[in-house]
Amino acid sequence: MSLHPNHPVSQDPAIANGGGSNSPQGVRIGRGIIQSALERLITEGNPQAGAQRLARNASAHGIDLDLIWGVLGDSTRDQPAVRQVCMVVPGAGGTGMCFVSNPVLNGKKAPELGDEATQIDEIGASVLAAIQGLPTVAPDRVRIAQMLFEPKQAWTHRVCQRAGMICVGTLDYLRLDYGLIERWPVSDQSWPEGITVRPIADLSMRLPTDDGSLLAMVLEASYEGTLDCPELCGMRSMVDVIASHESTGVFDASRWWLMFRGNDPVGCCLLSHCPANESVELVYLGLSPAVQGQGLGVRLLTHALESLRINDAVREVTCAVDRRNIPASKVYLRLGFKRFDARVGYVCPL
Repeated sequence: MSLHPNHPVSQDPAIANGGGSNSPQGVRIGRGIIQSALERLITEGNPQAGAQRLARNASAHGIDLDLIWGVLGDSTRDQPAVRQVCMVVPGAGGTGMCFVSNPVLNGKKAPELGDEATQIDEIGASVLAAIQGLPTVAPDRVRIAQMLFEPKQAWTHRVCQRAGMICVGTLDYLRLDYGLIERWPVSDQSWPEGITVRPIADLSMRLPTDDGSLLAMVLEASYEGTLDCPELCGMRSMVDVIASHESTGVFDASRWWLMFRGNDPVGCCLLSHCPANESVELVYLGLSPAVQGQGLGVRLLTHALESLRINDAVREVTCAVDRRNIPASKVYLRLGFKRFDARVGYVCPL
């Protein structure tokens, strides 16, 4: 995951300045037209009713209605008060997920919104306005903006590029029937000489020897030469990275494993239980270059998954892998994982 924090968002001065002089300009949405903005985010059913439900339940889902930007309609014409929208939902680790309005495509008539190119340009302007406004409005809550969308939504690439975001690849989502694991032969519990494995005690980082500090060392080392979203490397602090991992599912230190060679941390396998889905997510699996290529990653994953047998009601294991990481994908598929979904990721450090 690596791009330096001072990497320019875009080399195109027109994009950096919000487009050319004739480009649409996004603005922060005031409370007086929130209803109109939320209606543009509703894609199914009655937009008015959906927007009202979204407003009522916003706080329960971590949605801040003050973090919405958009392109406004011309008040002198018969147009919607808000033409296009970007709503940012803060998450753990300083991330902010961008949710945008959909253009009306595929020949559907929407004269009040303009043609496809106009709509995409205005959605991009909304995202760009959010990216430019977040450092002032929510500097301590959002340090990196991100978008995830289905690969078939080709128009979203143009939106993200218009906003100067950086593509970090296509993520394949994989799923493994946990029953397959229970039929695996119980693995040899012995490890190569000098290798030990244990769950972390906690995420403390007060001292260099605390488990949180040791985990940060492993994570940073494992990013060297990584094929999993290398563009992300260096964009976030290890504190933010670990906080983001911790927020997935239900955190339990006994499901986060560290591998050592001697006294040096050289690997980690982070699992999070999602009881509502009777699933476990493989949040991260990584080894330092010093121990890669020895089959230790598969053994560590197997060890971590087998440890769940007597502790949890688990129906499936899920994970996400960068499509460019062919070696990792082959390992997961060989273990019985199946692809079930995919998303394209874009980010922008703030």
